[in-house]
Amino acid sequence: MKKTILAIAIPALFATGATNAQEIYNDGENAFSIGGRLNLMVESANNDGERDLRSENNSSRINLNFSRKMSDNVTARATMEYGLDNPSGNSDSPFFNRLGFIAVDHADYGSVSYGKQWSTYYTVTGVTDVFWVYGGTAMGIYDNGDKVGTARANDALQYNGSFGGVNLSGQYQFADETEDRKDSYSGAISYDFDFGLNIGATYHQMNRTESAKATLDTGDNKLTALAASYNQGPIYAAVSYGEFKNHVSFAKDTVSDKAIGHEGVFAYTLDMGLQLYTGWNVQEDKNSSADLKTALVGAMYDWNNVLLYTEYQDETTKSVSGAKEDDNRLAVGVRYNF
Repeated sequence: MKKTILAIAIPALFATGATNAQEIYNDGENAFSIGGRLNLMVESANNDGERDLRSENNSSRINLNFSRKMSDNVTARATMEYGLDNPSGNSDSPFFNRLGFIAVDHADYGSVSYGKQWSTYYTVTGVTDVFWVYGGTAMGIYDNGDKVGTARANDALQYNGSFGGVNLSGQYQFADETEDRKDSYSGAISYDFDFGLNIGATYHQMNRTESAKATLDTGDNKLTALAASYNQGPIYAAVSYGEFKNHVSFAKDTVSDKAIGHEGVFAYTLDMGLQLYTGWNVQEDKNSSADLKTALVGAMYDWNNVLLYTEYQDETTKSVSGAKEDDNRLAVGVRYNF
């Protein structure tokens, strides 16, 4: 999740592990902390028509956070985060880059950051990407999101600021021919009401290289999205809706001219630390009968920052030709935050 904005908008138990870190050093001017999580699960899923029970890594990671006080109002930060490929087994490449950016924060005027970082698009659409295992499939976030600039955007220059309840974000992504990108840009605005409601809107566009347009026979990626979330006491609820041009795919080596997506989540957290939740992800191609429909339900128990969870996903996909496939999965896992 977007650490600087969404941590305020989501309930504490959804955010657990996102912002907590162990401070290793602080001399009043320089600080260093380490955070992350080891997240392992057992999943029951279909495999070529048969049911398999497998041990899986569920996005384990480690992050290193540095900060330096430059003046009374200005702080410089650097973050590096690495994903763990297979922490419960063997791997030839155990680490991969998730985040790497430098930021300068001003107490009154917001922050400017550069590097690989969570996107401006995600500051709005991430409010429904909060499930413990599945989800996050309908808003176009992770469809080549690092290259396009909608997820953990590569080579991104970004501004974020909050002024009297109004949150602003802007992003520019530099060219990379190897990622079929001439450049990309996006903007987002949201407003925090004092009773727990947040509403937001965002637009993102990636300009493809001419060779990529010719290969895919398509134009530039364009995404428009709206979202709302409510976070008050034990209740968290959020919905998001998006329209996508030349972005999502319903068939191999093709891109949909126009598609829509929407996601929703409702969670209730009991005083004992047990969280119950449900939600959906739906994506539809507007030029064919192709779609993706997912229903989710789960529970999580916070045992002194060791999280025990179970989640069920029932997913139905329909191809451009109308053929249907069902994929239902059940996961049981444990997440240790550090």
